[in-house]
Amino acid sequence: MPVRHPNLYLWLLFVAVLDVIFTRVVLFFGGKEINPVADFVIDNWGRFGMALFKMAITAFVIVVCEFIATRSIRISRRLALASILISAVPVVWSCIIIITLILNPPVEKDGEFEEEGYEVRILQPIQQELELERRRDHG
Repeated sequence: MPVRHPNLYLWLLFVAVLDVIFTRVVLFFGGKEINPVADFVIDNWGRFGMALFKMAITAFVIVVCEFIATRSIRISRRLALASILISAVPVVWSCIIIITLILNPPVEKDGEFEEEGYEVRILQPIQQELELERRRDHG
């Protein structure tokens, strides 16, 4: 028997995958996971464990929706919609953080970065060009 809300489940899976991807991006730039359960999973099983944890939660929600659909299709649909909306909240928040990082990247000041946890890599050719400009200006 096919699932009852395939399009909603697809959206739920899409939002869950976006959450995993955006969380990894934010963590890469030194951000922190604010969900204590997810933070515990990341600390103990790493980012791959986080992805498995998120997919397990998503699968659990789909199973619950399908079980509820045997009794009430309307409530099942509402639960699936609510799950999508709830899962979209951290995705939107992560988008805001990522856009902020893009518009206001951490700036290096006297060899140190203004904000802790950020690592900005300056490519070697750029440093060489800057050194050549300094030598031309002084010499």
